Amino acid sequence: MLVTGAASGIGAATCTTLAAEGCHVAGMDRQADALAVIMQQLRDAGQVAVSATADVSAWAQVEPAVAAAARELGGLDAAVNVAGIGTFTGDIVATSPADWRAVIDIDLSGVFYVSRAVVPFLRRSGGGAIVNISSQYGLVGCADSPAYCTAKAGVIGLTRAMAVDHAHEGIRVNCVCPGPISTPMLAANATQADAGTRERARVQGRVLLGHPGRPEDVAALIAFLLSAEAINMTGSVVTIDGGWTAG
Repeated sequence: MLVTGAASGIGAATCTTLAAEGCHVAGMDRQADALAVIMQQLRDAGQVAVSATADVSAWAQVEPAVAAAARELGGLDAAVNVAGIGTFTGDIVATSPADWRAVIDIDLSGVFYVSRAVVPFLRRSGGGAIVNISSQYGLVGCADSPAYCTAKAGVIGLTRAMAVDHAHEGIRVNCVCPGPISTPMLAANATQADAGTRERARVQGRVLLGHPGRPEDVAALIAFLLSAEAINMTGSVVTIDGGWTAG
């Protein structure tokens, strides 16, 4: 199994959860040192884990990294597209073209690139599963975040398109939309005084359960969607947001 964004947060938790269930895991991230630490921890626990250092926004890096991971693991039967960035860029006028491209390239094009590289290996395995990570902001709007909302909504559309295209090959594609999760990205956004303060005030009380989720919660849902228990699920968009989008 290949997991992107594996050096921290949801990606790291997903690697840990899948490896504990006996899966052979390839973690992909552009942060080589941090990724190496996570993968070594898994190997120290007696699990099979390899590193695939790549920036998901660069096809020239993704294609050979996926191929190398497949060689080391003896094939691939699943992938989880977690890698992403999230930052307040301002409204559509204030968002610079460079900031727009940076978010779209990683959060949306990265999912496309990794999936494009992975699907041929899933075909060779006779099928498999892909889980793409969107956000509650793929379903609703967020202040000062046009690029992020666009990218995450695009991930949902891409998921559905892939589900239609690859169902006949036995490849299931589903999407998870986390709400606030205790990750380094959430912590970093909290430091953006102006936009971050405004958005926190605007959505105060939206998490009905009263607290952010844990990366491990999302990882458990991902593991379920990859499993045989979810064999009748494809093209699904599943929220895990503490009730954020319910009201």
